[in-house]
Amino acid sequence: MRDMHLAGMISGMTPDFSSTLQLIQISKVPQYVPGAACRRCDVCCRFPEADSFLRPYFTDQEIRQAVKHGISPAQFPDPAGSQISLVPNPAGEGYVCPAFDPVTTQCQIYDVRPLDCQIYPLAVMWAADHTHVVLGWDSKCPFLRTGEGREAQGEGEETSLEAYADRMAALIQQNDAMEQLAAHPHLIGPFQDDVVILRPLPKLTDRINIRQALAPCRLPLAPFLRPLTLSDQPRFARAMAAIDTPLSHYGFAAHYIWRRHFHYGWRHFGAHWCLFAQYEDGIYMPLPPLGPGAPEEPLARAFDFMRECNGDSAVSRVENVPESLVPMLSSLGYHLSPKDPDYLYRASDLAALAGDRYKSQRAACNRLARIHQVEYQPYQDTDRAACEALYRVWAGQQEARHVDDMARQMVRDAALAHEEVLAACDALGLVGRVVRIKGVIHGYTFGYARSASVFSVLLEIADRTVPGLAQFMFRELCREAAARGYPFINTMDDSGLPGLRASKEGYRPVRLVPSFIATEPDCGPSLP
Repeated sequence: MRDMHLAGMISGMTPDFSSTLQLIQISKVPQYVPGAACRRCDVCCRFPEADSFLRPYFTDQEIRQAVKHGISPAQFPDPAGSQISLVPNPAGEGYVCPAFDPVTTQCQIYDVRPLDCQIYPLAVMWAADHTHVVLGWDSKCPFLRTGEGREAQGEGEETSLEAYADRMAALIQQNDAMEQLAAHPHLIGPFQDDVVILRPLPKLTDRINIRQALAPCRLPLAPFLRPLTLSDQPRFARAMAAIDTPLSHYGFAAHYIWRRHFHYGWRHFGAHWCLFAQYEDGIYMPLPPLGPGAPEEPLARAFDFMRECNGDSAVSRVENVPESLVPMLSSLGYHLSPKDPDYLYRASDLAALAGDRYKSQRAACNRLARIHQVEYQPYQDTDRAACEALYRVWAGQQEARHVDDMARQMVRDAALAHEEVLAACDALGLVGRVVRIKGVIHGYTFGYARSASVFSVLLEIADRTVPGLAQFMFRELCREAAARGYPFINTMDDSGLPGLRASKEGYRPVRLVPSFIATEPDCGPSLP
C-alpha cells in the first residue's frame, strides 16, 4: 500500500475552486442543428438493434429526472447509470428510445434529456488507439452528411461547425462537465470510423485517466472476515494499544481511506485482532496480529488463512512490522525485508523553524507573509468541492510536469483516498485545515493523533504558484500539534520518490523509523 503524504505542487492554477460541482444544464449547451431539421430527420432516436451501442446513456441524476417525467424505471438496467432500454418501433421496423414518439417525432423528456443527447451530432469518444479522448461530429446526421449544416446558422450563436466545435470543446472541458464524464465513463464512446474528429480533449483525457487509474476492488470479501467499517474504530484503537510504535500505519485513517481500492476485513485468532486487505492479486495483512502476548500462534494461523485464499501466490505477507517485533519473528523463521522508513521530527523544531538548518523554509514562510494575506482555517464540509477541484488540477499539473511513472501512478492512486478524507474528516477524527488567499482555497492538509506523543501528517496539497505556501501550511499544522502537547511529528515515508525524500530530509528528522515486511520461510531472502 502506498502512503498518502503527497506534497502538493501546482503550477499555473487560476480557476476559482470555491465553486461547487454541478451537472451540465440544458441552457448551457448551445444547439447547432435547427429544430426544423431535427423534425424532418428519420435517423435520431431510432435504432436497428435492441442492444445498439448508440443508445443514449443516462447518469443517475438523469435517470431520476427521466422517471419523474414519465419514463418507466424498468427502462434503466442500472439506476446508478446505464444506457436506456429500447422498445419496438410501433410505427415501423427496428427500435426506438422509449422517450421518443415516432408519430409526432417529439422527445417526451426534451427539457431533461441526457447530456448524451444534448451534445449530438457531436460525439465524445476515444481515439482509434484509445490513448486520448476526442470530440467529433457524427456523419450519420443528415444535416451534416448532406453538407446543409457545415456552414449554416444554427439556433444558437454559432455560424459554422468549427466555431461550434470550439465552444463545445471548451464547455466539455470545464470542471463540472469533466467530473460528470469521469464519473460515468460510459459517456465516452468507442471509436467510430464514421465520426469525423474535430478536436482532441486533453484535459478530459487526464481527468478520465486519473479517475480510472485504479478502479475500486470489486472482489467479494474473503470468507470468515468481517468488513472494516467506521464503527470499528474503537476496536482498532484497543488493538493498537498492545504495541508501542510511532509508525503512521498504526492509525485507523491510514487504512480506512483506501477502502475504495482494497477490501478491508478483520477477524480474531485467539486474543489477537487481525486486519486483512484484499485486492485483485490476493489478500495480505497490512499490520501484524495485534493483541496481548506473543503473536507466534496467531501469525501462523493468519498465514494459513492467507494461503487458503491465495494458494501458492507470493502475495501472502504482513506489512508494517515494527522494529520491536523483528527479533521474535526472525527467531520463528520468518523472512523480513525493509520497507521505506517513516520520517519522525521534533514538533518544537518544525513549529519554530529556528536556526540556519531551517533557513530556507523560514524564508519561504516569510515571503508568503509579505506577498499574501493568508487565512489558515479549519476544514469544513462546505469546503469539500473546492478541495476536490484543487486536487484534480494539482493531479493534472503533476502529470504535465513529466514526473516519473511511479510518481504519476501515486497521484492517480491517491485521488479516491483524498475524496474519502474530505468526505469523512470528522468521522475519522482527523484534524483538517485549509489555506485561503482572497477567499479561494489554495491548499489543504490533514493529520491525526497516532499516539499520545506522535501526531501524523496524513496528506497535504499546496498550490505551487504561491511560493512558500507548502512550507507555511506544514509549519502551522506542526505548531498546532506542538501546542496540543505532541512532542513528535510523523510525516509517513517517502515512497521511494527522490524529490519527496529530499523535501523530508530538508526538515531534519530526528529518526527514520524502520518498518518491515514479513513473509514465510520459502517466500524470499531473510533480513541481513
